[in-house]
Amino acid sequence: MWQLAVQGKAQGIWFFASLYTVVLCVYSIIFQVKTRFWPFVEGVLIEIGVDKFGKTEWVKSNQDYVSNALYKYNVSGVNYEGTRVSPWVVVVNHNAKFVLKKQMSSVQQLPDGKIKVFFNPKKPRKSFLIIAGKVGICITALISILPLVLFYFKYYI
Repeated sequence: MWQLAVQGKAQGIWFFASLYTVVLCVYSIIFQVKTRFWPFVEGVLIEIGVDKFGKTEWVKSNQDYVSNALYKYNVSGVNYEGTRVSPWVVVVNHNAKFVLKKQMSSVQQLPDGKIKVFFNPKKPRKSFLIIAGKVGICITALISILPLVLFYFKYYI
């Protein structure tokens, strides 16, 4: 395969691109599974919304957006501020902003108006408002194996 890739042949390039995808996705799956076991504390949501990502585009449908949050929480008497909404960094265009709004609706609000903040017990300054769900982990697993499966069917069947 190495020789095919060096020669610029599609089979070799596809093989190594597939391996690269597997490595990245397996790392992502491990991280997502770890976050499912993170503890949570009550936090105060200061701001949550959708912000422009990248340069401002003149045509609205070309503009990219990301979720944005600011929240405060306390772990073992130490105050922290967080900005991460989810382990999934989602960038969408103007026409798909509803995806970010749906993602933000998953923030768990407690009856007293506070929110659940999930934090890394080893590094409490790292936190999320949403932890990875089983569906998201399955999607990542599917993305990881799909290129190799397609490679197998194209070149070996």
